[in-house]
Amino acid sequence: MKVIESSFEMLRNLGKNTLTIKRTFMASSVSLSKPVLYNVQDTARVITLNRSKKLNALNGEMCESMFATLNEYAKSDCANLIMVKSANQPRSFCAGGDVSFVAESNSNGRAEESAQLFTAEYSLNFQMATYQKPIVTFMDGITMGGGVGLSIHTPFRIATENTKWAMPEMDIGLFPDVGTTFAIPRVITLANANGQMALYLALTGDVISGEDAYMLGLASHYVKHDSLADLETRLAEIKTLKDGSASDESFFTMVDNAIEEFASQLPKDHSFKFSNEKLNVIESCFDISKITSVKQVLQKLDEIIINNSDASQESKQFASEIKGKLSTKSPTSMQVALRLLQDNSKDNIESALRRDLYTATNFCMAVKNPESGVEFSEATIHKLIEKQKAPYAWKTKLDDLSPSQITSLVSPKPSMPVSLWRNYANVTWKQYPHHLKYQLPTETAIMKYITGQDGRNNSLSISKDEVISHFTNFNQTTRGKIGVDKLCRMVIQRKCTVDDANALKWKN
Repeated sequence: MKVIESSFEMLRNLGKNTLTIKRTFMASSVSLSKPVLYNVQDTARVITLNRSKKLNALNGEMCESMFATLNEYAKSDCANLIMVKSANQPRSFCAGGDVSFVAESNSNGRAEESAQLFTAEYSLNFQMATYQKPIVTFMDGITMGGGVGLSIHTPFRIATENTKWAMPEMDIGLFPDVGTTFAIPRVITLANANGQMALYLALTGDVISGEDAYMLGLASHYVKHDSLADLETRLAEIKTLKDGSASDESFFTMVDNAIEEFASQLPKDHSFKFSNEKLNVIESCFDISKITSVKQVLQKLDEIIINNSDASQESKQFASEIKGKLSTKSPTSMQVALRLLQDNSKDNIESALRRDLYTATNFCMAVKNPESGVEFSEATIHKLIEKQKAPYAWKTKLDDLSPSQITSLVSPKPSMPVSLWRNYANVTWKQYPHHLKYQLPTETAIMKYITGQDGRNNSLSISKDEVISHFTNFNQTTRGKIGVDKLCRMVIQRKCTVDDANALKWKN
């Protein structure tokens, strides 16, 4: 309880813009017991998550500490870049937020404590998304929920062979929070023209390997675990150009080039998780521009399983597997996830995270209102605290949920006002300024090049080899990146036809 009380005091001080924090570095034996460690390494600053027994699940103390320290680093001319890693890699980077604490607090009538934790966490996410200096996150191990929030908003997101990426909130009746419904539609490389892959990942909670996280754009780089220590040393050595700043684009490019020095080839036996057939199913069933309810997703899956005689056996099997997964998830959470994706994919990062905060607060307060359809606290206690083996039996069904009910869940409530903390940058944006420059090309970028929408003369035909050569050798943002040729081939095979002159034509 003392931790909670001190957290409240810190929060109050934050609201007054008077928060100060005393940082202890790793040289101190006392610091080793802290849930977050801070280390100076040349011109870099290293933040190490150190709550290993909880797989680095984020609590209020950790989020408050990182928020305050990042503000200090932002003001320092000596801190060029930030690295965020785990003390127990490769087991876990961060397994999420401390939802067990949240659920118990809600059930005991202390929803305001839960709201304070979410306020701290989402404020940290907002700060990292708008940070003016490079942040490099090492996703070495379990990267789920809150761990995704710590990484997805940073321009340099390093996956390894140990990465296990997921947003599994549907299983406990929460929703894909921490700004992921803003981030994922903007970074995903494949089957995402209308947020399809984003919605698929949000609803199913599918676990993605490090190799596939890289191919999908969830990670910007792929580096083997054994190279991380050397990479960390290399990053710490990077100096800004003369008369330059750590916020300059040139410095971000230097960081990217340094990481690329350590980038690993994907394993020779790597087989991408999603075949063309599976990508087609995701594309046709999870289009957020065309569906208004999760019931429509289920109907589209049924059309493939039952009614589509032209569908392959692989497509039918995959659609059936998806339907089985969705049947175990919280109906309320899935419908909220759809709404948040539709809203946040069009909004700026600040508004998106604020909307997440409203929603999380409402989910915490719902203990007092059984009619809300929210069963987050009950399901979390069932699964994570009582450790029941049987799945939680959702009382609310999809048919029970009205559009106005969902609107109420994602809207602010006067009974518990919440707001994000202002950070040092005090900016927002609709598109990340750096992300797409340092990851694999998106399907949309490849489409624009093939069709000439990027400024290329579209009257000139172009071959598959020319497209691959462009993105592997000449495109400034993707030149030399591992896996570019593989991604281009996948996109071309699925999305293009080839005429007798070997010219590509994009399918409508």
